Order: sequence, then C-alpha cells, then structure tokens
Amino acid sequence: MKNFSSSLLKINPRGITLVEILVALSIASLVMLPVILLFGVSEKVTYKSINEVVACNLALQKIEELKSRPFEELRKIIEIAAGDPVEGPFREVVLPLELNGVWNTPGVEYARETRLSFYPNIDPDASRPDFELQKRRVRIRVIVKFIEAAMGKKNNEKSFELATILGDETLGAGLNASFPLLLNKP
Repeated sequence: MKNFSSSLLKINPRGITLVEILVALSIASLVMLPVILLFGVSEKVTYKSINEVVACNLALQKIEELKSRPFEELRKIIEIAAGDPVEGPFREVVLPLELNGVWNTPGVEYARETRLSFYPNIDPDASRPDFELQKRRVRIRVIVKFIEAAMGKKNNEKSFELATILGDETLGAGLNASFPLLLNKP
C-alpha cells in the first residue's frame, strides 16, 4: 500500500513557482484587508468618543460649580427672571452662552448653555397651599453643543445634555417637597 500522505506532500525540487507566490499573496491580502479597514474605523470612533467625553466633562464641571452655590442663590436667579418675583409666572432661565477657546480641540468647537428652573413644575401654582414647597427644588440643565469639522463634508453639529435636581438643604432629604399633603395628616 502506498503512503498516501507522502504523495500529497511531495516537494518540488525546483522551488516555488511564481503562480504559487501570487496565489498566496492574493489570499493573504484578502485576509488582511478587513483587519486594515478595522483600524481606520476604530480611529474614527475613538476620535468621536473623545469629543463626547470632553462635552460630558464640561457639563459636569458646570453642574458641580452650581451645586456648590447656596440653594437660595439659585432660587433667586429664577425668581428675579420672573415677571413677579413672588408669585411668578416662573420660567426656565437660560444663563448666558459660554464660549471658551481653551475647550476647543483641533477641528472641534464647544459652547455651553446652562438652564435653571423649578422642579417638577417650572411654574408652581401660587394658589396652592404648598406653593413655597414647590419652589424647594431646582433643576439644573447643562447643554454642551459642539461642532465637528469634517474635511470636504458638512460640519457635524452635536449636543450633549446633563441635568440634575438640587433640593433646598434646609428641608433635609427634600421629601417634604414631594409629599406635602401626606406629612400634615396624622
């Protein structure tokens, strides 16, 4: 019986032919092409995620800055912007747009907008007995808008929004503002 495996693995004593080399190179290039394209896609995704991380950090920085202020100061900003500072009508207050060249990275420009309002009702009802309690929580919204410049294409305008609710520290955990009628009953 003839050794079947040895007949398949006969080596050509003259070496490898040019056709064999071309076939091997074409197969290798077909295998490597998706891997090479993957590097370009991952670089683009990384670049875009860096822009979103910067936007998130800018929003978080502004929220922390406002949270460090006394609650009464934030409440007064909303009340002063109202038609009547005592009874309203109250609205969401938009603070001036912030532009800072230090934030910008090559090809990306950032702008930050901050909005303050009472929560959960932007305009608490002055006729209700819990009117003052309705003004014991402030919603802070920060919207970071950024423009990604793309070569030869239209610029991509994106935005990132982060919000938090700040309660009056004189009310403890702030539950009194959520359940005012239940707390008064025995």
